[in-house]
Amino acid sequence: MRLLAIALFGLMSAALPLQGASAQIGNSSLPLDIEADTFEVLDAERHIVWLGNVHVVQGDSSLQADRMDVYYTGTGTGGGWGDIDRIVATDNVFYITPAQRARGDRGVYQMSEEIITLTGDVVITQGENVITTNRFVNNLTTGNSNFGEAGTGERVRMVLQPTRTPENTQPTSTPEG
Repeated sequence: MRLLAIALFGLMSAALPLQGASAQIGNSSLPLDIEADTFEVLDAERHIVWLGNVHVVQGDSSLQADRMDVYYTGTGTGGGWGDIDRIVATDNVFYITPAQRARGDRGVYQMSEEIITLTGDVVITQGENVITTNRFVNNLTTGNSNFGEAGTGERVRMVLQPTRTPENTQPTSTPEG
């Protein structure tokens, strides 16, 4: 199943010129490996659906979800679908890199703006540091991030652990007297 899905994606990618915007979750010079239980091309809608335990790997980064929808701009030349407009991952969404792990209920990657939005029960971890929120927006171009959503009553929580060094992990001695 995995080889068939990869082969179909490869054939589809060759048939659909993506001039400029290409899907990437990690090092863009490495191949994008996608596997799922099922794969559906909705040609007239310029839409691809990956269903069931979807797992995308590129280098040492991965994206997982129960479903991923890929939408194209529809402005392609020569019969192509155009560039990828957005990728929507739903249910049990995980984005994992060597340094960080993010989890949410829904993730949207707007390709042209290079903005990732993760919503729902969002948990982001980096080492022992943890952020919980209901909405996380990251601009990949500027590096700016926004946590939470005003007016929802939901609060953002961040737990930062102190940096552990040999100096601050030793028990302190008390003066004898």
